[in-house]
Amino acid sequence: MKFTIDPRILCSSFELGDWPLSSILLKDNVNFPWLILVPRVKAIQEIWQLSASQRHTLMDELHAASTIVQDVFKPNKLNIGSLGNIVSQLHVHVIGRFINDDLWPHGVWQAAQTVVAYPETTRGQIIDELRIRVAQAFILR
Repeated sequence: MKFTIDPRILCSSFELGDWPLSSILLKDNVNFPWLILVPRVKAIQEIWQLSASQRHTLMDELHAASTIVQDVFKPNKLNIGSLGNIVSQLHVHVIGRFINDDLWPHGVWQAAQTVVAYPETTRGQIIDELRIRVAQAFILR
């Protein structure tokens, strides 16, 4: 059986590439630079269900994702979390936050937010840049 990402994640994001453990996606929300890591492990809902080796790999990938968000978008703060209340498939969010964003200082899930998709005029450019960085992240190690 082939590994698949939950359609609720796929319908609101763009695929950027694969790392040793996880598929990497960009959330289609221009208000927040937001990467999603989905470990390609079937029937896993929680981080503690990963093997020790997989947990270590996930931490390395979270470091790489955080570095990409920080370098590309220059946020004031990174929010990293795995909730799973709506989509139970294990996935981890890496979200860049700015002190002047609409929800600061609250979490992105704590308040109603208007999701604004990336405009077609800039979407391709940011996706291309992120795909290059995702592809290079583990080559350079």
